[in-house]
Formats: sequence, C-alpha cells, structure tokens
Amino acid sequence: MIAAFPSAAISLLFLCQTISLRAFWTAPKLRSHEGGTRKGGPTFGTSTTALHEQAINIRKLLGDVSPATLSGYNLPRDVLDTGWTAEVVTKTAKGIDEATSVRLAPRNETHYVDSHRLDVPLTPDSPGLGIELLEVEGGREDGLGIVIVSGLVAGGNAERASAAAAGRGREGVMYGDSIASAALTVERSGGRVDVTTVATECLGYDRTVGALVGLLSALSDADRDGGDVRGASVRLTLKRMRRRPDVRVELRYPPSQGLEPRVIELRPGDNLRTAMLQRGVVLNDELALRYDGKGTNSGNCGSGGLCRTCAVSVLRGGELLSEPKMNERRMMQDNPRWRLACKSWVGRGMKEGTVVVQVNPRQWV
Repeated sequence: MIAAFPSAAISLLFLCQTISLRAFWTAPKLRSHEGGTRKGGPTFGTSTTALHEQAINIRKLLGDVSPATLSGYNLPRDVLDTGWTAEVVTKTAKGIDEATSVRLAPRNETHYVDSHRLDVPLTPDSPGLGIELLEVEGGREDGLGIVIVSGLVAGGNAERASAAAAGRGREGVMYGDSIASAALTVERSGGRVDVTTVATECLGYDRTVGALVGLLSALSDADRDGGDVRGASVRLTLKRMRRRPDVRVELRYPPSQGLEPRVIELRPGDNLRTAMLQRGVVLNDELALRYDGKGTNSGNCGSGGLCRTCAVSVLRGGELLSEPKMNERRMMQDNPRWRLACKSWVGRGMKEGTVVVQVNPRQWV
C-alpha cells in the first residue's frame, strides 16, 4: 500500500491562481448553433465536427497527424488571450428531448479548436496538478466562462507529465489550453479501478477550480475509505486553438476549353469534388466511361465512385490527398496519376501546401 493522499495537500492544485475578469461576459457572446446550422456562418472547428459526425470518418481518411505538424499551427499568446468564444449547441430529434450544451469555439474562422489528452500521474507527496489558470471570459451569474492555462508550476505533476509526453512525441499542456474535462483514476489493491470524471468546458474560474478540487478530494476520500490506494492519475482532455492550415488547389483546364488556370483554397477534410462543384467547375466529362466500360451519357453517380466522370489528373501535391481505397486503385490502374475527386479529401496528415490537378483529363491531348 502506498502512503495516504492527504486532503490538506489538495490546496497544492493551483499555487498561483491567476484571475483576470475582463469585460463582463454577456449572453450575446454565446453564439447559437441549432439543428446543425450555426447562425452567423460556420468555422473550421464546427465544420470538422459536422464531418466527423457523418458516416465518413474524416480523421481516418486524413491519416495520422504528427505533433510536429500541429505545433506549426500554434498561435501566439495575445491571440490565445482574446481569440476564444463559446457557442450554444442545441440538438433535437423526433421523440427525443432537446439537449443543449455549450462548447468552446474560435472567434476567427481562420482558427479551429483541436483536442488532445494528457495523463498526469499523482503521488502522495504531490497530489495536485500544478496548473495555473487565467479566466479570460467570466462574470456571468450562471457560472459560465472561459478559463485557459496560464502556466505550469515548476516541478509539478503537469509539467513532468508534459515533459514525458514530449519525450514520446506527444503533446502536453501549454499556455492557452482549456481543460474541457478531467478524469481521476484510482487503482486499488486487488485490481479494482475507480474512475470519476468532471466536465469543465466553458465554466468560469470558480466553477472550474471547484470541480477540479472536488475531483481530487475524491482521492483523499478513497484513501480514507479503505487505505488500499495503489496509484492515481488524472486524464486531462484539453482544447487547443490553432491556426487553420490551408490547402491550395490549382485547377488546370484542357486547352480546348480556353480557360485560365484557377486556384481555390480549401481546408483539411474538404472533399475535392464537392469543393469544385460549389465553385462552378464542370466535371461531367462526356468522354468518361464507367469502370465497367459503359458510357455515362454525361451523367454522374452522385459521388458513389462508380462513373469516373469526376476524375482528375494529379500533377503535384498528391501526398496532400487522402489515400485511395482499393476499389479506386483498381478503377485507375491504367492511369495511376488519376484520382476520383469524389473520393479525394484534401489535407492528409493535416498538412498544408498546393495540389495541382488537370480537370477533365480525357480532353487533354
């Protein structure tokens, strides 16, 4: 049995409690997002969330993302101090009660909200997190607000956990992160594991600190109850605001069409076919054939990946497109540079850059 976790030590959670009540956070700053359509226009963060809720798993299509790539999109402190806002999300369904929640969002649509987790081990000698907090929006009677990390206590558990994560090529805690939730895991003798979770996203300073202190108090209670605590850790779910990476797609048209090359700017997770059609690019190639050799009659299969009318020839930047699936590889085995635009999502690995494609490749001589 390890030493007891003293309740008095819970006060070590925050050694430097920094609080700044900026302007009173009035209700209009909470943006409304009902039925999947946000009033005032979408941002990158909400757009990606909507995509992830569809049957298509965009994260999986875009592949693994390295922390080194993501760190290139981190924002300076002055932006993190003022760039956060919140939005009210209301979900309704027939026969199901309405559910409303508040979530973090960027003020600027060129930014997006990312999330990651960090496990912070606790010890009897150091049962706190060692995190300094700053309230950037607050003062509401309902206790809502926005609290971000303003620093880590030197030698504290969060700092050590962040350093260990960096050594494994993962992300830790940094200035501007917001703690969305925290889960306390208590390991007991005999293999028993207790997990307690608190949600802190979009809570003001007092409610955030109260939730986290109460969470760690459960550790002292668990130790008093049986004295059989073998280990404990807190898993932090952190929200981080980043610059949105951009992918430029240069469209080149067949000489017979007499059109100048055109550049469109997309976001990681955007579908190439959808983006082109939204911008008026004609993809229904009369020379196209279905995968089985039958004519398309200038129609299309509605992005089913069957008719090949939306095929493009990728001249450069193919590494920024999602990996082709086996069916597409078979269909395009005679033209390995070609891709089905309907099955191509930009921004693989969350990388930015330029993709150059030829539209209607069958019409090129």
